Amino acid sequence: MSLFAFQQQFPDEASCLSFLETQRWGEDSTNRYCPHCGSLKTYKFSDGKLFKCGDCRKKFTVKVGTMFSDSHIPLQKWFYAIYLNTSLKKGISSIQLAKYLDITQKTAWFMLQRIRYSVEKAGRGDLLGNIVEADETYVGGKKHDGRRGRGASGKTPVVGIAERKGEIRLAVTTDTTAPTLEKVITDNVTPGSTVMTDEYRPYNHVTRLGYDHHRVNHSSKEFAVGQNHTNTIEGAWSHLKLSLRAIYIGVSPKHLQKYCAEYEYRYNTRGLKDNERFDKWFGFVNGANLTYAELVDAGRLTLTPAIT
Repeated sequence: MSLFAFQQQFPDEASCLSFLETQRWGEDSTNRYCPHCGSLKTYKFSDGKLFKCGDCRKKFTVKVGTMFSDSHIPLQKWFYAIYLNTSLKKGISSIQLAKYLDITQKTAWFMLQRIRYSVEKAGRGDLLGNIVEADETYVGGKKHDGRRGRGASGKTPVVGIAERKGEIRLAVTTDTTAPTLEKVITDNVTPGSTVMTDEYRPYNHVTRLGYDHHRVNHSSKEFAVGQNHTNTIEGAWSHLKLSLRAIYIGVSPKHLQKYCAEYEYRYNTRGLKDNERFDKWFGFVNGANLTYAELVDAGRLTLTPAIT
């Protein structure tokens, strides 16, 4: 979808409200439900913006219960932010977005974090299968001594699973021990699948988990032996780090999972057109009303040991 097409589809706030109603409740108003009690007995006021529940009697708008809740930013600007973030290959920085939307950088940062949180909170679909590749990488911190970053001070580990010609799963973790790596694999890979890894010792018992385990020995300059390789996930690491370096000044560990979720979504929808990727994102807006206080609270947003 071109910028011109986007502007034609959403010329005003009313068009955005109508689109959100359709995405959330469908074309038929009989599917409209109250976000407070879940009742389908709802009414629309003549202003076209406000609704009322016939059971709990509470009033609501289509934004209540979504990532747009309690936001004073017009939907038109929210939609433009989502459009830019889903159509640009590397995403967009808060500094750039602030200029496009004529808002402060702080507001732009908060909007982008809510957008990322919406897809992070949505979770994943089916388990990966067939032939998958598992690997880890490290983000942030200082350059290390060449030991692949494992155990490097100041770096945050990210574990990745890539299905060949399919999707990826990324999990920010606290370590790369065997229990952590095994949990990421079992949480995301169908039993009986073929799992490709390198020679890293914590992968030693993957076979016991019910998988057909194959390795490549990178320390011996072995990177591909027939179908045995981890090139897919390593390519994803390269693209992820390039995006982080090119767009963002720095990513703190407590927010890294959101950036990984954003990249994961972009990777997994690489076969979609821009308008399809934009529309699909609206399936994640329910319940993603993260507040600014929650976002900056380091005690609340902790690193997760594995994808759940």
